[in-house]
Amino acid sequence: MARLEPEQEALLVTMVEIHRQVPREARGPFFLLQTMGGSRIIHPGLRNGWQAEASKSDLDILARYGLLAYEWGKTPKYSVTPEGIGYYEALKAERAGRVEQVESEVTRYLDSEGFQRRHPRAFELWSQADRSLWGSDSQKQLTTIGHVIREAMQAFATELVAQLGVEADANPAHDIARIRAVLADRRAKLADTHAAMLDALLAYWGTVSDLAQRQEHGAQREGEALSWEDARRLVFQSAVVMYEVDRSV
Repeated sequence: MARLEPEQEALLVTMVEIHRQVPREARGPFFLLQTMGGSRIIHPGLRNGWQAEASKSDLDILARYGLLAYEWGKTPKYSVTPEGIGYYEALKAERAGRVEQVESEVTRYLDSEGFQRRHPRAFELWSQADRSLWGSDSQKQLTTIGHVIREAMQAFATELVAQLGVEADANPAHDIARIRAVLADRRAKLADTHAAMLDALLAYWGTVSDLAQRQEHGAQREGEALSWEDARRLVFQSAVVMYEVDRSV
């Protein structure tokens, strides 16, 4: 891998993630605007526009390493290259083990032997969605990721009900009702402060479950186009809510 400074790595990460959010037919270069007040890059392909501060020297370093393609002109243009995406994916994999990051802590918990023993099917499905998210064809997998995460959450609820012997809705698709039964059983044994936390956790579960359904159906009801950021949010938030529920019960 190229030896980049932290600011250059952060800039590349931002540009790759913006690049992935834009529908393929709308993808294009980032424009560099330079003024007396500083310089910034913009990408017109995103809804509501987007811009961020960026140093031309950092952009030129990324282009020198082949991570960006540079197009000279009155307004310089930079495009993310396959090499840039490859560097980004390697960088994400390298950082995955840093325990100081919340995301890594949650992922490590799901990767643990204990969680996988308690929730083998849920872990298998969540891992499948996670791999699709960070794969090279993730833009084509957005609705599939939603479907798989929905199945993962249903599997988690099924496994939890079976382990705890809680009387709950028999339909595996009713994951919210099943989690409600589990948390209600646990709530009866806790002080009021902790019980309130479980109430909030149920609302959190319901919200993430709704996100999974929206993703699975391509946000047709909302009339919006799905983005890579939608999938990233769903994969991460589903991991967090399973992490919190599992630790709470």
